[in-house]
Amino acid sequence: MLKERITEKIKEVLRGGYGFDVYIAMKDGEERIKRFVLEEGRPTEHDGFKDRIRNSIVDAINEKFLSEDRQYVTEDALADEQDRIFVIGQSQDYAPFSYLETPDEDIQNFSLDDKGKADAVLFKFIRWLDGEAVVLWAYQKIQPSAIPNKQKRHFQIKAKSSERPDVFEEMRDQMFMITQTVDVLILGNEMITGNVKLLERHFGLEEFIRASAAHAVHTIETVHLVNNMEKLQEYVRSPNKKYARNMMTIHKYPVSGMSKEALLTKLRTVERWKNVFELQGEGIRLRNFSDVEQLIDLFIERYTKSEITDQEYDTKVKERAVPRSAE
Repeated sequence: MLKERITEKIKEVLRGGYGFDVYIAMKDGEERIKRFVLEEGRPTEHDGFKDRIRNSIVDAINEKFLSEDRQYVTEDALADEQDRIFVIGQSQDYAPFSYLETPDEDIQNFSLDDKGKADAVLFKFIRWLDGEAVVLWAYQKIQPSAIPNKQKRHFQIKAKSSERPDVFEEMRDQMFMITQTVDVLILGNEMITGNVKLLERHFGLEEFIRASAAHAVHTIETVHLVNNMEKLQEYVRSPNKKYARNMMTIHKYPVSGMSKEALLTKLRTVERWKNVFELQGEGIRLRNFSDVEQLIDLFIERYTKSEITDQEYDTKVKERAVPRSAE
C-alpha cells in the first residue's frame, strides 16, 4: 500500500542515528542550493541551535505526514482537491528538485549577502542502511511574512552587548525566520505533499498535469473508439486546468486495455451506458465537454452496481479496493 510504503521509509530514516544538515534553495541562478551552516552547540549538549531546529522539523513531519488519519494518494487523484497527501513521481520530463543531486563538494556556504536570493529552507536527513545512503529532504518555502521588517514597518531589537545588557539597539542584519513547517518531502524520486497549490505556483505542476492528460488522450486514441479526437484535445487544452486533471486518471484502469469491439458491445447492451453517446458508424462522436466527461467516467469505471439490489453507486471505492482477480 502506498501510505505504508512511504511512511515506513520516512520512519526508517528518522528512527535514529541519522545525519542532519540545512541548506538554502536559491532563487533562479547558477547556484540553486547553498549550505546553511548553523551553530552546533557543545558536543555534550543536545539543545544547540541546530538541534532545536532539527527537533522542530521532525515534529512537523510526524504531525503532518505520519499521523494515522492522513490519506495518501498518487498524482492520478489530483482532480480531487480534498485534504490528502499526494505522492508525485519525478521523471525525466518533470523533476523540479533535481538540483538536490548536486554533489556536496560543489555546494558553497550561504552568507548574509545571499539573504535576498533565498527562496526556501531545505532540511536534509540522511541515514545509512545496509551500506546505502537513504536521504529525506524537507522543503520549507520562505514566505514574505517570515522575513522580519521587510517593509521597514517593524523593528527587531537586540542587546547592544554582553557588557551593556541594559542598552538595546536595532538588529539591522535581519534574516528570514525558520518555522515549524514542512511543505514538501522529497524521498528518492518522489515528492510528498499536501500543498498542491505550492507546486502549481512555483514548480510547474500544471505543465506536468497537462502532459499526463495528453498521455491519457493518447491512450484513448489507441483504442480507436472516438471518431473526433479533436474534441478530447480541445478539452485537455482548455484554460480551465480541472479538465486536464480529470483526464489524468484513465490509464490506470483496465477499460483502456479493452478492444474497440468489446467496448462498443458494452455501450449498446449495458443499461448504464445505452444511449449515453452518439454512435456514428463504428465509433463515438463527442458532441461537447459533457460527452468527454462521460467518456472519462466510462474509462475509470466511475459507477459501481450492487449485484444484490441492482442499485448503482457513484463511488471512488475502487481507488482503495483490489480487484478479486488481482488478489
